[in-house]
Amino acid sequence: MENKLTVFNFTGVYESESFYRGDKGSYLCDFLDLKNISGTNCFCDDFAREQIRGLIASKGISPNGIHFIDNGNYHYMSAIMLEQVKEPFSLVVLDHHPDMQAPMFGDILSCGGWVLDVIEKNEFVRDIHVIGADRGLIDKLDENARNRALFYDSTKGVDPQYPVYLSIDKDVLTTDELITNWDQGQMSADELLSFVKEMLSTRNVIGVDVCGECAPDQEGISVDTEIKRNDKFNIRLLKET
Repeated sequence: MENKLTVFNFTGVYESESFYRGDKGSYLCDFLDLKNISGTNCFCDDFAREQIRGLIASKGISPNGIHFIDNGNYHYMSAIMLEQVKEPFSLVVLDHHPDMQAPMFGDILSCGGWVLDVIEKNEFVRDIHVIGADRGLIDKLDENARNRALFYDSTKGVDPQYPVYLSIDKDVLTTDELITNWDQGQMSADELLSFVKEMLSTRNVIGVDVCGECAPDQEGISVDTEIKRNDKFNIRLLKET
C-alpha cells in the first residue's frame, strides 16, 4: 500500500484535528476542502458525485494509501474510491451498520447503501466481509443482498480471498473509546487496530479509508472532547499501521 494520506474535509471537523499535520511518519498528505460542495450530506447526488470525481482526478488521488472521509454520513466515499480499482478485490468493512439499504429514491448513492451500490455496480468486487454490524440490522436486509456478504461479530475468522480494500467506520467502536455521530458497537480500539495490522502484514491491501468523526454541531456531547478523542485514535492508527 502506498504511503499516501488523503483527508476529505466535508464538515470542517478535520480543521480542529492534528493527526494529518506535522510528523506523519512516511505519509505524504493531501487535504481536500469539500465544504462548498452541496448535495453530499448522507446522500451524494449526481452533480456532487461528478464534482468529487473531478477533484479526485485533478489531484491524482487513487484508492492506494489511507483516506479519512469525515463522519459516517460520507461513508459512500468508499464506493467512489473503489470505482478506480480495476482488478478483482475483496471488500472488508468494519462498521456497526451493514450499509446495504436499497436507495430511498431513484438510484442515489448514500452512506447507508454504499456497500449495496458496490455489490450491484462494481464488476471487480469478489467477496464482501462486514465486521461488527448489528445483527438486528442485518436481519432486516433484503435476503438477496444479505446473501452476497459474509458477516462477523468480531475480527476473528475473516479470510478475504483477493487483494483487500479495507473500510473502517469508527462507529464499530464502543463509546468508551470515542463518540461518532451514529449509534455504536462494542469493539475495542485494540481489537480494531490489531486487525488492521494483521491485514497489512498478511494481505495485499490496496487501500484503507476511515470515517466516523463526530459532527461539529453534534448535540448531547462535548464536541471539543470528542474531536480530541477521535484525533487521538486517528494519530494512533497512523502510528501503529
